[in-house]
Order: sequence, then structure tokens, then C-alpha cells
Amino acid sequence: MKTVGREQLDRVVQGVLRQWPEHAKFLEQSLAGYSADELALLDGLAGRVLRLMGDEAGDYYASYRWMCGEINKETYFFKKHGRYRLSTFEEADREVYSNGPFMKKYVEGILASQVLWKNHSSAFLYFRQDFLPRLPEGFRYLEVGPGHGLFLSMAAEDPRCARAVAWDVSEESLRQTRAAIAAMGVEARVELDRQDIHAPTRAPETDGTFDGVALCEVLEHLEEPREALASLGAFLAPEGLLYVNVPLNSPAPDHIFLLRDEGEVRDLFDAAGLEIVDLKLVPMTGYDLARAQAQNLTVSCFVLARRGR
Repeated sequence: MKTVGREQLDRVVQGVLRQWPEHAKFLEQSLAGYSADELALLDGLAGRVLRLMGDEAGDYYASYRWMCGEINKETYFFKKHGRYRLSTFEEADREVYSNGPFMKKYVEGILASQVLWKNHSSAFLYFRQDFLPRLPEGFRYLEVGPGHGLFLSMAAEDPRCARAVAWDVSEESLRQTRAAIAAMGVEARVELDRQDIHAPTRAPETDGTFDGVALCEVLEHLEEPREALASLGAFLAPEGLLYVNVPLNSPAPDHIFLLRDEGEVRDLFDAAGLEIVDLKLVPMTGYDLARAQAQNLTVSCFVLARRGR
């Protein structure tokens, strides 16, 4: 399988297929339907992923296949019981976050999925095409839970960005992000800090400091997502914009907060005092939106919001 003229994207695809040839049909479906301009952006995303993989790309591809198997186990539980297997952060921390070998493979697999899964690559395109261009000249940017650093590095590289800040509650997560942005060559442009969005240690940061705030696949890991969103509203400048990427019906080893449909998303933002400016739904690879919704399959929800008027 070739993606003509997209060398870096093709390298990732071929790397996976060398270890998992049966995955070819899935990848063909996942990369179908993009415009030439979008494929060019995805090729750039693949280049970022390859830089983060470095000389250990084979390990990442193996971890990706392993992660898909782990998610299949969670999906079986979800279909049988209609809920996520875990419901508290303590459980997720014990089984995933504090389990070094598991966490390493899981993070590696997630990184590969950013370019291989339709809903994940679409999240990147939405961030790049719909969120960043709406931010003003000299924008100040905050990302909470920056993880692999792909979105953070994209914002920091924007020539209009005056300040890029990333917060996480975990020192280990910040260590991984620090290594990622160093590999991207933007470490000098990013401030990393250990902060809890519910109780930041620097109070001035809550006073409308940021023009753009991003929360990428974080809400599903929280026990109190409404409170988290309400806190983020305080960080926004009066005309600031919040980008949230949250999956619906998306069982995974560390997901504890379940959103089932668009209505529940809108209710959550309304309860947090935020006004939705735009909302887009993208189903998992291999399904159209109507079929995914009818079968309670994973749909990624991308939201742009601002302070309630």
C-alpha cells in the first residue's frame, strides 16, 4: 500500500505492515477520503511521529499492535456491560499510569495511532486548520496534559505565538513531554510546569491569561470533567478560544469518564459555563457517523468553545 508522494506517511504505514500485514485494509480505509492538502499535512504529522520514534520505530509499531489488542479487550467489556471497566483515577493509576512497562508500550502505541486512526489524524487536522488560525497575532497558548507534544510543538512553532505553556499534574508525564519537544526542536519556546487545573499554584494564571487553551483527550481520564472545564474557562482571555478533543463511547485501559453522544457533550459544556462555537464529530475508521452512532462505537468530538456570554 502506497500513499503517492507522501514519503513520511508511507514510512509509518509500511513500518506497521511489516509487523502486522493483516492491518492493511484498516489503514487503507483510514487514509481514504483526504484531500491532497490534508494528506500533505498528515505527511508532516507522520514526520513528527517518526522524529519522536527515532531509532526505536520498530518497538513503537509493535506497541501499536499490542495497544490495539488491549483496546479490543476493553471494547468487549464495554459492549457486554454498557460502561467502561474502570471508574476512578485510582484504578487507572494502579493499572496503567504507575505500571511502567504497560505505560511505556501504551504511550508508544498512542503515538503511532495519531497518524494511523482516522479520528486521531482528523483531530490534528482540526487543530491545525480550524483552531490555530482563529488565534490572534501574538497569541498566548496553554495546553493541559500535553502528552506526546505533537499539538504543543505545532502551536509553539506558529510564528504568531508569543508564549506557549504546558501543564500536567504528573512529573513523569512532563518528563516525557520535555523529551518530545526537545526532539521537535522547540524546547526553548515552551514553558513546562507541574500544575493542577483545579488548584493552580500561581493564581495570576487564572486571570484570563491565555488566548488559546487546548485539552486533547484528557476529559475521559477525569473523575470531575465539569470542574476541569469550568477551571479552563477562567484561564481564557475575554475573546479566548478553547479547543477540546474528547472521544465518545471509547473504551480504553485508562478511560473512566463516559460521554455517549453529542447531547451529553453540549450539556457538559453548558454546565461548565462555556459557549460552544463549533463542534465536529468524526467516527472511528471504517464507519460513517450514522452507523457508528447507532452501534455506540467510538466517535471523536472536537469542540471550540469560549466563556459563556
